[in-house]
Amino acid sequence: MHASLSQLEQRREQIIQQIEAIDRLRRGSLSRQFFKKPRTRSKAKQGPYYVLQGYIQGQKFSERVPAEQAQEMEPLVANYKRFEELAEEFVTVTDQITRLNQGTPEAKKTPDGDRAGTLPGGQRVHPASQSTVANPRSAQSRGRRNRSARGGLPRFE
Repeated sequence: MHASLSQLEQRREQIIQQIEAIDRLRRGSLSRQFFKKPRTRSKAKQGPYYVLQGYIQGQKFSERVPAEQAQEMEPLVANYKRFEELAEEFVTVTDQITRLNQGTPEAKKTPDGDRAGTLPGGQRVHPASQSTVANPRSAQSRGRRNRSARGGLPRFE
């Protein structure tokens, strides 16, 4: 079942409110690392050491986080992940609203390659005037391409 325009607009407003509620965030992911002492027979690990890692404008970053700050950092990283999810949902909902406002058909192609609901002969209905117009990409309007006998280069008639 498709959502109505008013439902989509209401959901978009809810998303905006949720984004506005995020006042602090940190990009990346927080991981715990442990190290073994080299050249020792002990299997004891040192750590945990906390590291915030991620990408900013295509550049990887890595930042040590003191253990005291790690618990404070976790909700900030979770806020960023939530922001990413909300931003993606915002784009999806706004795209749906735009499609409804434009009246864009979501028709699938038929086996003959045309879109379901199109008029015969490559014609379509102009959205503003509701009059029939020729499809500019039809075979009649773009010319026919033939291969010449020499070199196989295309020749337009």
